[in-house]
Amino acid sequence: GQIRILNRIFSPLIALVHPIPKVVFLPVILVVMGIDETSKVFLIALILFFQILVVVRDEAAGLRPELIQSVRSLGAGRRALFRYVYLPASVPAVLTALRVSVGTAIAVLFIAETFATRTGLGYYIVTLTWGRQHFEEMYAGIMAMSLLGLALFVAVDVLERILGRWQHVGE
Repeated sequence: GQIRILNRIFSPLIALVHPIPKVVFLPVILVVMGIDETSKVFLIALILFFQILVVVRDEAAGLRPELIQSVRSLGAGRRALFRYVYLPASVPAVLTALRVSVGTAIAVLFIAETFATRTGLGYYIVTLTWGRQHFEEMYAGIMAMSLLGLALFVAVDVLERILGRWQHVGE
């Protein structure tokens, strides 16, 4: 967001690619990477990457100029600006985007496991329980997937409190 030439080059590309539901690339990813854990992780990472990229870009573009100028006036170069201004300013936004994206990641995991693998909770819920009308086990699988989402949400929340503790000074 702060480097104009990069912003001019990549903003149109991001604007074009960001709205595309990345889950539609699942068949392509499976053909290229095969049916295994790597393809599921790659698809989830692809989705989260664009969600976080947009937030970080917007956060960097919205930084108050006086923050940057005050650090520059102390003789800071690009590396120091990144370490002491951009990184601390973007960490809360990145973690918030990650926390919000946990639900999306769990949904994509469910879809990938349902249609692309023979293992995992998605496969268990749809094929091994719902498909055979074993509804008690189906609800247990849904509960397990929900608890996985909750655990990830809480983990990111704790990470946000640790890395962003400077935001809560004096509270």
